[in-house]
Amino acid sequence: MRPVRISFVCALLAFGAAGCLFSLARAQSPSKKVEIAASLSTTGDFQDFGTGSLEGIQFALEEARTRGDTPQIELKFYDNASNAKSAEENARKIVASDAVLVVGPSNSATSLACGPEFARAGLASIATTATSDQITNNATTFRMLMKNSDQGELLAIYLQRGLGQQRAAVMVMDDAFGRTVEEGFRKTAQRLGLDATYHLFKSDDNIEEKLNGMAAEIGDRPVVFATQEEQGATILRVLRRLGHKGPFLGNNAFGIETFNSHFADLPEEKERNGFFCEALYGITPMLLDSANAEVLSFAERFRARFGHEPGWTTIAGYDATRLAIQTIREMDPSASDPRAMRAAALKYLLGLQDEERASPGLLGPLAFDSARGRQADARMGHFVQGRFESAPVQIVPAPTPHENEIKSGAVFETDPGKYARLQQVVYSGIFLNEIMWMDPARFTFAADFYVWVRFAKSSAVDAADPREIKFPDLTSGGAFDREHPLEQREMADGTSYRLWRVQGEFRNPFDLHRYPFDRQSLSIRFFNARAARDHIVYALDRSASDAAETRGIFGSTGAAAKEAFHLLSLWRFAGAHQQRENFVAKSSLGDPVRVGRVNYRELSGYAATFDLQRLALSVLVKNLLPLWLMTCMLYASLHFPSSLVEPKLGVGITAMLTGMVLLNSVNGQMGAVGYTVAVEYAFYLFFALGLLHIISVLVTKRLRENSQHGTADRIDLWTRIIFFLAVLAIFLGGFYQYKTS
Repeated sequence: MRPVRISFVCALLAFGAAGCLFSLARAQSPSKKVEIAASLSTTGDFQDFGTGSLEGIQFALEEARTRGDTPQIELKFYDNASNAKSAEENARKIVASDAVLVVGPSNSATSLACGPEFARAGLASIATTATSDQITNNATTFRMLMKNSDQGELLAIYLQRGLGQQRAAVMVMDDAFGRTVEEGFRKTAQRLGLDATYHLFKSDDNIEEKLNGMAAEIGDRPVVFATQEEQGATILRVLRRLGHKGPFLGNNAFGIETFNSHFADLPEEKERNGFFCEALYGITPMLLDSANAEVLSFAERFRARFGHEPGWTTIAGYDATRLAIQTIREMDPSASDPRAMRAAALKYLLGLQDEERASPGLLGPLAFDSARGRQADARMGHFVQGRFESAPVQIVPAPTPHENEIKSGAVFETDPGKYARLQQVVYSGIFLNEIMWMDPARFTFAADFYVWVRFAKSSAVDAADPREIKFPDLTSGGAFDREHPLEQREMADGTSYRLWRVQGEFRNPFDLHRYPFDRQSLSIRFFNARAARDHIVYALDRSASDAAETRGIFGSTGAAAKEAFHLLSLWRFAGAHQQRENFVAKSSLGDPVRVGRVNYRELSGYAATFDLQRLALSVLVKNLLPLWLMTCMLYASLHFPSSLVEPKLGVGITAMLTGMVLLNSVNGQMGAVGYTVAVEYAFYLFFALGLLHIISVLVTKRLRENSQHGTADRIDLWTRIIFFLAVLAIFLGGFYQYKTS
């Protein structure tokens, strides 16, 4: 029996070893990779759409890798060069590859060319920025943005609800793009009772000659563009030179800031920036100046990675890629056949038809209707001095309106069973006059500043009052009196302007981890406490003459007076920026209608932040000079004769007590912080050196009493060396902190 037992044990050990080796090999083997294709136009006429989409795709994949999402995704990029033939050739290459789905194309013409190839192969294509109604005629194409006919509907609704107009002259390009925009506008205009005339252009028409002939018929009617970007720019140029003042309304081909570059070389534009785009409105899926909290958070992450702001094309690419990642994660992880994986991906995407249960995207829920189109968000922007920013009135969805809102007219029907409301965009700004004092120990500062708002008067029944703003961090001082502004007047563009001066004490978080090498940010925030974001949004007023950049970064004279910080003797002004700030309550708040939604209640606000750098050298000299002198005395006492034991001990004890007093003094300046600040480490090392000093004196005294003079001398020497090196390390560490602060 003994050999049997031995064999049995050996077998168990062998199986155990094999299992361990298998597990180790599995752990060390690279995880499975799944290939997706990016079919975009990063060169040619539509390169802006493709380049923006590609950045969004790359960023979404980078974030997935950072999170450790599995399986790993390998991206292969194909440039369609804004050309249908190139797109079709790339489609055949993608079909022959191992790609399980496609992100793109980025414009309608290339999507229409690729679509039949993808459909024959059962390969799903998630178009990033293509908007033609016809792209989803191909059975495996999914559209991420509002289709052209829906854009035409929105233009008609905005013309009436947003601009209060009842007439229009519609410029229609006789192609698949223009006709679908016209179709949506015409249907809605008839329903709304708009008086519209339609003017058709063919590709070989002399646009200038034709417009001159119909100028009398167009008259002063608002002009709506059902054209692509190039033709629209030509028509706009001719109409502006004919003296037409607008307003002009266009689809998302016009809703991008680079549209103004079409006129950069024209004499009128050189004389006055924004001449041709004056009074031009364009549809866009997103504008940062009035975006929600999720989009603003994405923009911060994207800016840190790429060094510039994301456009709506970037966010569309990001949303499409997040959906692609979600699709792959839901597939069978053991699947390896590309054909079966393509079928699984397509099946999953076709099943995403419940918006209430769908994952949230930055531009709306990641779900599709029965025609594989997504009901993405849409904003209306307009050009001001060549810049594209949110229009003062927006139309936003009202997915679950109360019946009282419908009866009162606060919400209105856009399609059967679908409702919307008017949202105000309030242009805002803060100018700092002075910071009177700041007290990190009490986490407060006192400020004197101007705040202004500029807004269009809303015709909505439940319109919010833009003046109803609250400062959540204001603890004492003069209360904000919205009824008595310093200045109020009506502007030439139809907006109303209000200016107040506010003085008070504000709460502020101070991060003192790096004290005295710290940099602090003082924030002044306000928000509308009564109305949610779907009613009102506060946006950065970029039309102010002292605004410096699109991002809202201001110079020291733009956001603050030159002498605003002169009372803060130990601080240096390091910069300022102003931005939107949203307050989100992720709770149903007792309302059953809100249950199951992503962001339940979001209040729009505004924040101005002023960065201050502490003058570390001045603080160190003022507070730590006695500590430095005591350190020198400690080191000097190590060279006293061995017979002066009592004086040595006296110096060490005195130094320790002095250090404790200084540490209490420093802590008193910072208040009750629950962490260790940088300067405290210097004190802890000083106490360690003091303890080393005292122990060394006592030990060498005992050794000499036992006639071990050689050992005592060596301990004295090494104590001096260690002491000197420790002080040098503290000095170098402090110098590095000072240089990097």
